[in-house]
Formats: sequence, structure tokens, C-alpha cells
Amino acid sequence: MVTKTTKVAKPAGAASSADGQRNYELMLVINPEWTEEKLNTTTAGVSQFITGMGGNVAEAKALGKRKLAYPIKHFSEGYYVLLHFKLKSESSPELENRLNISEEIIRYLLKNVE
Repeated sequence: MVTKTTKVAKPAGAASSADGQRNYELMLVINPEWTEEKLNTTTAGVSQFITGMGGNVAEAKALGKRKLAYPIKHFSEGYYVLLHFKLKSESSPELENRLNISEEIIRYLLKNVE
């Protein structure tokens, strides 16, 4: 799976929170053939993984099924889910590895929003 991590430049004087965690935004594109129950299970699993690494999920929002700009893994649609969370920066590669091996997630974008 091809993945992208984008870092947004920090404004002058901006820093990580006192506990060393950074703010992240994660957009997931999930297999469109899943039922709503499996979609919720997948979202909860990612949230639990983040929490298990010492992170804090502030928001998980399902954006519904949408048409993809181009086929990904032979799918032309996908369920979009947006998560906002805090996590230590050294834990983000472990999260990306987990997302890469996940069969139900067909694409993701992890973005540092500080």
C-alpha cells in the first residue's frame, strides 16, 4: 500500500503539548463492501490502537461512502472516516505500519496538524 505522511509547518512559537504529544488528523478509506457494523468495528479498532499507544482520540467522524477519484485495489468507492487525535511523534511509524497491514483499509492519509 502506498501511504503518505504530510507534515504541516508549525507556526512560529508553536510546540508540542506539555506531555510531548502532537495533534494528528487521520483520513481512512475503508473497503466499500463492509457492512456498517464492520465499518464501526474497524474505526473502533484503530481508535483503540491509538489509545493503546498512549494517544487520545478527540473525534472519529464517519463521512460516508464516496466515489474515489481513481480505482484503488479495484474499488471505485470507499467509506471515508476522519479521526482527530493526539499521539507521541515516535509512535506514528508504528501506527502507519498497523494501517499498512490492515486488509479493510484501502488507503489512508496521516497528517501532523501542529
